[in-house]
Amino acid sequence: MTSIVVLNNKGGVGKTTSVVNIAGALAQKNKKTLLVDLDPAASASVHLGLDKNTGDFKTLCDFILEGADDVHPFIRETAFKHLHCLPSEPALSDFYDEMVHEQEDRFFFERGHLPERYDYILFDSPPNMGSLAFNALALADYVLIPVQTQFLALNGLQLTLKTVDKVRRHLNPDLKILGIFGTQYDRRTRVARDVLEHLRQQHGKLMMKTVIGVNSKLTEAYNAQKPIVFKTPAARGAREYAALTQEIQSRIKKDKRT
Repeated sequence: MTSIVVLNNKGGVGKTTSVVNIAGALAQKNKKTLLVDLDPAASASVHLGLDKNTGDFKTLCDFILEGADDVHPFIRETAFKHLHCLPSEPALSDFYDEMVHEQEDRFFFERGHLPERYDYILFDSPPNMGSLAFNALALADYVLIPVQTQFLALNGLQLTLKTVDKVRRHLNPDLKILGIFGTQYDRRTRVARDVLEHLRQQHGKLMMKTVIGVNSKLTEAYNAQKPIVFKTPAARGAREYAALTQEIQSRIKKDKRT
């Protein structure tokens, strides 16, 4: 089992879109995949058809409140074979912060809670460096960082990298950066091209070769509550996320050989 946190301190960079579509691409390749939604916005859960406002099911919030040791009763199947979700809800943030304050000696989601029956576990983290993001980083094998190809996004990347370094030093020395990849890339603009070139020069081998472009089909897939590889498999966005997922698998395979 391999665990990956998709993380960026800045919102609006395509983090949730990426985690859902990578999870979908892995499931399409017959990999048993669990998406753990640690973002109180619950956008990843909704993207997979698990909207707490329209359905009656338990969430990660219930897992925390009940002090459960077994996460399995809180995991939901999705409409997509091999893809399961531990969903979130808006109440998660308040309850988590309150309970962490009361019991400061541990995180509420621990490495021992990760089900071994999955090939991949992906965490969608909130767009900040609060307790939930640190919880995910403290137990994961890898972190994957999406970066919007705009100059304003570069500061968020630096803060994210500093946070990862801090977690390595104090919480999880085995945490590795799997890669950084550009999102919302508009091939028509010089700004996007310049930012992508800057990222490649600054971060070298950490940069993934695949770049996720601007694509209205990604929005349509969200509205349809499907990963794009299932909604519109011929779309550019589907091909890009399939290629990115292949890169991710290749990097993990190479890292585990060394």
